[in-house]
Amino acid sequence: MTTPLTMLELRLNPQGLIRFAQENNVNRNRDEDLGYATHAWLKAIFQEHSPKPYRLIRGANLKLLGYSSDSGPDLLEQARTFASPLALGVTRIEDLQHAKSMPNEWRPGRRLGFELVVCPTSRKEGHEKDLYRHRMERLAEGEQAPSRETVYREWLEKQMGDAARLEKVSLGEFRFVSQHRRGIKIKLDRPQALLKGALTVADSDAFNRLLARGIGRHRAFGYGMLLLKPA
Repeated sequence: MTTPLTMLELRLNPQGLIRFAQENNVNRNRDEDLGYATHAWLKAIFQEHSPKPYRLIRGANLKLLGYSSDSGPDLLEQARTFASPLALGVTRIEDLQHAKSMPNEWRPGRRLGFELVVCPTSRKEGHEKDLYRHRMERLAEGEQAPSRETVYREWLEKQMGDAARLEKVSLGEFRFVSQHRRGIKIKLDRPQALLKGALTVADSDAFNRLLARGIGRHRAFGYGMLLLKPA
């Protein structure tokens, strides 16, 4: 039996988030994707109940979407009871009342569209490197170089495992972003890729676990949330 999953949406005040980061000494120029500042803010609001994975979406407004094993009312009580006024000032915490429950069961064979932002890296000798660059370094002599999209597709197929079959995927946006992590003083430039496509559910329980866990590395910093839509 799978743990029920809740999807939440919070609109953030960008100035409030930067003010929180500044007051808590986590405002860094290297935090280009705001992953560390948002991670610290979520911890201040929810402690060990912080939603993960989540995604920070920039547009006319700044908003956060996330998955949690806690219900909206439970998260709201946690925030109201323990969060600081400065942290609460970053969002309208009452919006947690509108958090929705995700399905507990997914019919095998159901086709779904998806979108996700990932940080596709490989780890070698304690260092992370863009998965595509790592693949290029291992090209055999005379071997034709695959596209970045192809390399990321192969990686995503492995990430999905037995949960779903990847039907199609395209690389929507790509860039390298500067990331800040505690205890690391050097500049970290890591890949940020927006992937869009379609999948077919293979196993209901495994698919629920995939949603709850997220895809790839740095899921506590705004990567790996699988957003679903009709296909």
